Amino acid sequence: MTPLPALLALLATAAQPADFVRDEETELLDFHYAWPAVADAVPRLRARLLQDMDSARVEALKNAEQDRVATRDLGFAYSPRIHEQNWVAAGNSPQLLSLSATVYSFTGGAHPNTDFTATLWDRESDEAVAAATLLGPGILAGLTPRFCDALNGRRAEIREEDIVTDGGDDPFTACPTLAEQVLVPADTDGNGRFDTLRVLIAPYIAGPYVDGAYIIEVRFDPADVTGISDHYRPAFEAAAKTALPAGSN
Repeated sequence: MTPLPALLALLATAAQPADFVRDEETELLDFHYAWPAVADAVPRLRARLLQDMDSARVEALKNAEQDRVATRDLGFAYSPRIHEQNWVAAGNSPQLLSLSATVYSFTGGAHPNTDFTATLWDRESDEAVAAATLLGPGILAGLTPRFCDALNGRRAEIREEDIVTDGGDDPFTACPTLAEQVLVPADTDGNGRFDTLRVLIAPYIAGPYVDGAYIIEVRFDPADVTGISDHYRPAFEAAAKTALPAGSN
């Protein structure tokens, strides 16, 4: 008979939510979809992710079948297409859960593709809220100069040359509109408050494919978050710090 303490420990472990992972390998498609336990523990969010997963699988299978027919008609050997989507938690406050996903796919072209998506889940309303909407145009405008500087710094590192920005429309040197990118509030020190805006930029948006994806992080300053509504402001570390009494740490 299992000792009671060991049994209780086993039951407690079994009751904990686990990461969700689905792997399916066939001659047509290699499919992988995953999200963390913290998301799986939110029923409505879990349902949303399941729906998204099913839609992604149906679409990938349809495209793969079309590719197989086209490939065989051309007399070439077909290799399984790939769709991988991995969600990770970027931050988890009492009110907001911030998730981002890397979407990796191979559809038979010259190279695989990488894209990004994100979800910011409001636990109180039990629905997603867009990060750009939560922050608002004023805050995004204030963050934009630091975002552009950080992006150009990373471009220069990758290309090993200075980036010349002349105000033209070349997407590989111009600064993309911040509100149009995948925005992910992040808690980089794990204290339950968001301190950074992570900007995920897929290949071809800010640079050629050889540059790869850009992941740019901009720290929130207290001034950046003063425009956030009172409803969400406590979830942001810079705002929380401004609320501390004088002399507090």
